[in-house]
Amino acid sequence: MHVILSGYYGFDNAGDEAILHSIIAALRRENPGLEITVLSNHPHQTEKAFQVKSVNRHRFAEINQVMRKADGLISGGGSLFQDVTSSRSLLYYAGVIQLARFHKIPVCIYAQGIGPLRRLSSRRLVSYLFNRSQYISVRDKDSKSLLQIIGVKEAIQVVPDPVLGLQTSFPEKKSSNIICVAVRAWMDYHAYKKQLAVCLDRLYQQGYTIEFLPMHGQQDYAASLEIQQAMHAPSNLIPVTSSFTEKMAHIHQADALIGMRLHALIFAAMAMTPFVALSYDPKIDALTKQFEQSVVGHVDKLNWTAETLFKQVLELLDTKEKHPALWQQVKQLHQEAQATASTALNTFKMHKTS
Repeated sequence: MHVILSGYYGFDNAGDEAILHSIIAALRRENPGLEITVLSNHPHQTEKAFQVKSVNRHRFAEINQVMRKADGLISGGGSLFQDVTSSRSLLYYAGVIQLARFHKIPVCIYAQGIGPLRRLSSRRLVSYLFNRSQYISVRDKDSKSLLQIIGVKEAIQVVPDPVLGLQTSFPEKKSSNIICVAVRAWMDYHAYKKQLAVCLDRLYQQGYTIEFLPMHGQQDYAASLEIQQAMHAPSNLIPVTSSFTEKMAHIHQADALIGMRLHALIFAAMAMTPFVALSYDPKIDALTKQFEQSVVGHVDKLNWTAETLFKQVLELLDTKEKHPALWQQVKQLHQEAQATASTALNTFKMHKTS
């Protein structure tokens, strides 16, 4: 069997590379001989890192050739269908699905976070394509509700984010007095960076070492550097070139994480590191709701202050050993994540024999 993976792959985004690693591993646990081709921004890099075939995601002639021999398309995971910044990426992923439909290849929507979808044209396109897909799974209840609102009539399964299915092994956790920080730039909002810098200075005064962890290449490096330069206290900046496994190890070593990046928060949950979320997107709110954690505030509204964040981090550190329900939930989701791969491959098998 030959499966194609379409997602935000090959862009040096630790979260999406972790998604890709997780999906490939889950698929191969189900079918060790499975042939996998990934549509990537850096095909050679993807082939080397994941031992798969890969083609350039921008060359539709190459994708068309691969589609001719494929048994199924997996679209996901990640937040592929949203139009907050522009609709260009949404149209790209829609185009890949439409090409698969042209070749009569079954399509599985795999553990995606859907939305926001602000344009009527985006909603109609997503509804049209998803109603013609063979399997739909999303990573949170809000995504399912949005799909139902825009007219998707097919069955929609809520499943864990693929990264929660990662096979991980961490050493025993010990207190390190390290606070990890995973931030990003967001549109034209800058005031939150100053508030965060003030909070981090105060945490340093309490005896904590501050480590910035760029999850998405140079973009997050620049945002981290801006906050670092606004601080009076010294801090560390983890190299952009660190792999997602190295970044997860840094989060495991920390006493707490302050995070804007979704998969930094997921890494923290898996590593049993308490986290405080700063939200810029509904997917952050959905994750914190799922884990019964709180969002300290939203970067676009700045409905919080440095003092608010400082107090919440200290409270979290005081109760960091008291989260058994969260850790138990992570274990349960880890087991459930494998089922998504099984369902996807069974969907392709059924289509092949029909």
